[in-house]
Amino acid sequence: MELGPFEIMLIASTLLEFNPLLQSIKIIRLKQARDVSLWTYVIILIIGTMWLFYGIKIGSLPLIMGNAIKLFASLSVVVIYFLYKNTTKKSLRART
Repeated sequence: MELGPFEIMLIASTLLEFNPLLQSIKIIRLKQARDVSLWTYVIILIIGTMWLFYGIKIGSLPLIMGNAIKLFASLSVVVIYFLYKNTTKKSLRART
């Protein structure tokens, strides 16, 4: 099977949108969100929502899939941020 420009664009945009999940994994691993910029991910959520609606309007599968994944991944960072925002290494040591 030969991949055309549409398929390559779909694969690339899909893989690219998983990037925020790496930040989520880091927050969970470190059990702190001190160094994470919440506003960055809030803005990504807003922009991703607008692009998703545009993709739906024009019927573009790459835009719809990529931005749906982006919304899920960015929302995961925001949720995990609030779970770990007040956690520091010092408070983790006190718990053990």
